[in-house]
Amino acid sequence: MSKEKTTYVDINCDLGEWDALDPHPEQQLRDREIMPFVSSVNIACGGHRGDGHSIRTTMEHAASLDLAIGLHPSFPDREGFGRMEKPWSDLVAESLYNQLDFGRSLAREVGVELHHIKPHGALYNMASKYESWAEKLWTLFRSWDDDILVYGLSESEMAKGLGLDIMSVDEGRSYERELGSSKSEAGPNLDEATRLKAGSGSEESNAFWAFDVKLGGGFCAEAFADRAYNPNLTLRSRSKDGAVYSDPSLVLAQVQEMVLHGQVRCVDGISRSLKVQSICLHSDTPGAVEMAELIARSLKELDIEVRPCS
Repeated sequence: MSKEKTTYVDINCDLGEWDALDPHPEQQLRDREIMPFVSSVNIACGGHRGDGHSIRTTMEHAASLDLAIGLHPSFPDREGFGRMEKPWSDLVAESLYNQLDFGRSLAREVGVELHHIKPHGALYNMASKYESWAEKLWTLFRSWDDDILVYGLSESEMAKGLGLDIMSVDEGRSYERELGSSKSEAGPNLDEATRLKAGSGSEESNAFWAFDVKLGGGFCAEAFADRAYNPNLTLRSRSKDGAVYSDPSLVLAQVQEMVLHGQVRCVDGISRSLKVQSICLHSDTPGAVEMAELIARSLKELDIEVRPCS
């Protein structure tokens, strides 16, 4: 049975995926043209793309439109555009911290608040598929900022009740880094079953982290306007035909089914329930600007407010 229509939804877009080494002027133009039709942006911060100029420029323009600003970290993988899977390691964790720190320092320079983090590419997919990766990223993001929202794939491992809130840090990482002393002390009722030692004792990593955590909020369930869904609600691999929708009418129909009925039609032709708080439209999808304008107009006609996830 169809769910009651939602009254608002976030529309987000991955932007700033260019830099001095790969300037892509046409992408820069699309970034600016698509921003008026979305409510939040995810800005590449140096892993797969992005440098000081691209981050600062994208933040400034997003701020002028009062958009929610998020960071879009990835595996350090410029050659593969962040789409090559890697094993977890201290170097990966350190790169993610450095990307987040870089983005935050530029946000402070520009004078904007950071709203969320959304992992990119293979990092996003691995956290969606594997519980261990979801736990590692939740722990890393929460240790970096215990209030920031995390965007992740709806109905994935990232969405299955993890929502870890860091309560205190018992032991630091094996490489030099101050986590700060602002984290609150763990409460007396903390369930020891929720204690997570991310990376400890693992063959993947020599890092030893020991965070006291509790189940909490801070997760924004994301769906995709322009991607095909498998019957298990994972995204169809980009290596397969039909993985990315370029037909505006198909994209619009998918968005409308998500917001009106809380469902998505999968590649087997069956619609399945899907929690949707934010919908992503990729800026590099052919016709993305026209699609964004079409979606924004349709949602307005349906009396659905476009606003950031909270």
